[in-house]
Formats: sequence, C-alpha cells, structure tokens
Amino acid sequence: MLIALGIVFGVVSLDHGELGINDYVAYPRNIKLGLDLKGGIYAVFEPKSAKEDNLETRMQGTAAALEELLFDKGYTEAVVSLEANNTRIRVEVPDVDDPETIFNLIGTPASLVFSSAETWDEVTDENTYVTGKDVANAYVTYQDGEYAIGLEFNDAGTKKFAAATQERLNQKIAIYVNGVQKVNATVNSVIANGRAIITGNYTYDDALAVATSIQAGAFDVELTMVESRTITATLGANSVKTSIIAGIVGLALIIVFMCVFYRLLGVAASLSLLIYGTFYLFFLSIFPWVQLTLAGIAGVILSIGMAVDGNIIVFSRIRDEYGLGNDIGLEERSKSMSVHASIKAGFRKATPAIIDGNITTILGCIVMLFVGGSSIKSFAITLLIGVVLSVLSVLLLSRVLVYSIFSVSRKQPAAFNLPTIVETDAELAVEGGQSND
Repeated sequence: MLIALGIVFGVVSLDHGELGINDYVAYPRNIKLGLDLKGGIYAVFEPKSAKEDNLETRMQGTAAALEELLFDKGYTEAVVSLEANNTRIRVEVPDVDDPETIFNLIGTPASLVFSSAETWDEVTDENTYVTGKDVANAYVTYQDGEYAIGLEFNDAGTKKFAAATQERLNQKIAIYVNGVQKVNATVNSVIANGRAIITGNYTYDDALAVATSIQAGAFDVELTMVESRTITATLGANSVKTSIIAGIVGLALIIVFMCVFYRLLGVAASLSLLIYGTFYLFFLSIFPWVQLTLAGIAGVILSIGMAVDGNIIVFSRIRDEYGLGNDIGLEERSKSMSVHASIKAGFRKATPAIIDGNITTILGCIVMLFVGGSSIKSFAITLLIGVVLSVLSVLLLSRVLVYSIFSVSRKQPAAFNLPTIVETDAELAVEGGQSND
C-alpha cells in the first residue's frame, strides 16, 4: 500500500479543481535541477586586484550580496559559491530564458560611487559620499503615476547617505557605475531612514536598467568575469531522459537478480528498495539545498547501489548462519539454527559491517561538502541523503519485510534459497524417535 501511494503521488499531478482540491504537483517534479540538466548560464569572477585588504572576508561578503541580488530579482534557484580558497566566485543560474538579462546583471559587477562631482574625472575621496558596499538593494518601483528607482542602504550607508543629503540639500548627487554617470538627481529632502526614491520620467525598462547597474555595483570587491557559458536546455533534457531510462532498466535488473538468486529474501529486498526510492525522491524534492546535477545523479546511483549491497551483505550472512546447520544434527539444528534464528543472527552480525562502511562514506560526504566545488557538493549531498536512508532501509525496513514474509513461509526454507542440509541415516533415526542402542 505504501509503495502504491508513493508511486501515485510521485507520478500523478492534479490540476486546479480536480477532485475538489488545489493543485498538486508530483513531488519528483519539485526536485530542483542544476545547470547541466535544466540549462542556463554560469560565470566565474575574480577580484580585479588580489592585493586588497581582508580579501577573503570581503569576497565572502561579495558572494553573499550577489546571491541576495539574484534572489531579489526572482532567480531563487541561483547558486553562488566560492572557489579556490575564496579567491573566485562561481555563479550558476539554471532555467534562464533570456541569458542576456543575467549577463547584464552579473556579467559586469562594477564599482559604484555616489559623488557631488559633475564628471567621473572630478571624483575624489573627498567628494565621494557612498560606495557599493553601502548599498543593500536597488529596485524598480512605481510612484505618483510613474516608474522610479528605489534604493536601500545598510546601516553604514544609511548614516553616510543621511549626511550626504544634509550637505547636498537642493543640489545634485551623481551616481557613477564603472565610471559612467547613471543618475544625476537633485536632493529634495534629507533622507535619514536609509530609503530613497529617484524619479525622472523613467520607462520601466529604463528604470530596470539603472537599478540593475546600481545593484551590480553594490559589491565589496570589484570583480572581473574570467569565464562564462550558456548551456542549452536541450542538452539537459536529453541527460534527464537518458538518466531516467537507465535508472528504470538498472532497477528492474537488480530486482530480477535479487528475486531469482535470493527468492523470498529478494522479494523483501525489492520491496524495501522501492520504498527506499520513494522516500529518496521525496527528500530530494523537499530539501532546499538539493540541486540535482549529473554529478548528483551519480550520487543517487551510488546510493542505490549501497542499499542493494547492504541487503546482499545481510542475506549472505543469513545463508552462512543457516549453513552452519550442516555440521550438527537436525534436532540440535531445530533448536538453534532454524530459519528464524538464522535471520536474526544474520541481521545482528551484518549490522556492524554495514554501519562501519556507511559511516566512512558519510564522513567523506561531509568533507566534500566543505571543500568541494559546486558539482562535488551536488554529488556529496545526494550521496549523503541516500546513504542515511539506505542504512535505515536495510536495517529497519528490510528486517520488517523479511520477518513478515517468513511468518507466512516459515516451513519453507527453500523459498529463501537457503543451503540444503544433508540428512544422514543417524539423523533420520533421531528425527523419527528411533534408536539402534
């Protein structure tokens, strides 16, 4: 029943109004796909100068600001990560219909200056009031029947901008991005709350372009783009399709092998594997930090393999325990080496090996999460989730299923493909209650 429900909710989606309920989207479709599967763009940035003070800390702040910028602009699946000992910033934005918009946003992270100078050549430290590190956000707003540009400052920027508007009341303050004057607005009042509105008969596109350029300059480190690439969605779609087909075929072959070689034990393992897969997809869809890439799919495949391997370790141990009955009489075997006792001993003795092997894998995943690049992290997080679930699947779910099946077939050891016990004449005599003495 659990498997059936998992498959139904994993495949079926309901449109609004069907069955009198709200929209429901099959949870595997909620799994966020990475750049190589969904298509999109990526770019790598380096600081223009490697000699800046506190570069590592400032790069972290710049990465955080860039991530917030992309999120505010609606790119909620964008990934911003630091590489090469925090000296490079990698930006990945999947599922982008208009790459030019993103490149205009992140392709030119720039210097940003608020100054009283009439031209860029006249800008000095003395007539500069606010820089990019003081700006928290820039956006398009609508006020008094026209589009305008909204600005928000952080705590330090709020104080600086308040002082600037106090000094330049009824005068102009210019905004320069990469040395180009984007705004030259008159200060109508002192602004002390850290929020400003710039008007000027802007169209929406004009206001968006200015706000985007200002936001692109709101970084603590001046960056230069050293690498960029657009990945088509067609490549990603083909990868997903191929991976799904390979996964279905592989899972079917595993189930056939388990059922043929281990019989009822294999049936239990197959049911456990299907339930495991259902929960695996569910957790991949609800964890916000999961973004599935080709490397992540490799982690999923490896996790499934480890789940299968765990079941095989247990079943091999059960067969070994049952096989010990070859060395003792049937009467003694019926007391200590029954099928039930073999199952119990098999799980007990296989548990340490399974836990030890998976703990080392979990530790490796944790290390990769901290020091790996974006693709390595995708592999690590899917593998980590899969390994934890596989341990629970093998040691809890498979155990319950094996015992449940055994309760129905307790007198049929052959149904579990357990070793055959050779019955000697003496053993048959004991079994029949006869004795030659």
